[in-house]
Amino acid sequence: MIRPAAIAATALLGLAACEPAATANATVEGNVPLESYYMVGIGQDAAPERNMAIRFTENQIIGSGPCNSFTATNAATLPAIQVSSFVPTAAPCNESALEQRFFNAMRQATSADYSGGVLLVKGPTYMQFEPGRPL
Repeated sequence: MIRPAAIAATALLGLAACEPAATANATVEGNVPLESYYMVGIGQDAAPERNMAIRFTENQIIGSGPCNSFTATNAATLPAIQVSSFVPTAAPCNESALEQRFFNAMRQATSADYSGGVLLVKGPTYMQFEPGRPL
């Protein structure tokens, strides 16, 4: 007879294997793997679609919303964020309210933390991202 503890342990191991993970060879700066992430939540809201993404480099943040993209300079060293310039494209957008919420949150971001397969970008509005969707 299989013991309940063994069944529970097996189930937990199976779930852990499903957790998004950073790319094994990703460069890490200030605990943040420098790779692409897609948004799964903003504030207390789930992202309605997985169509917003960011990628950090050593001093730049590159992102895309449903319609537009942006480049930003990070004047701080990760995990700190200090956006000193933010340059978006300006295509017409049916999802402009959500996109502007994302862009404004990025402009005001103050730090990033990667833990448990989730990137949390913090500021007045926090955002949750998971690895994936290359930019």
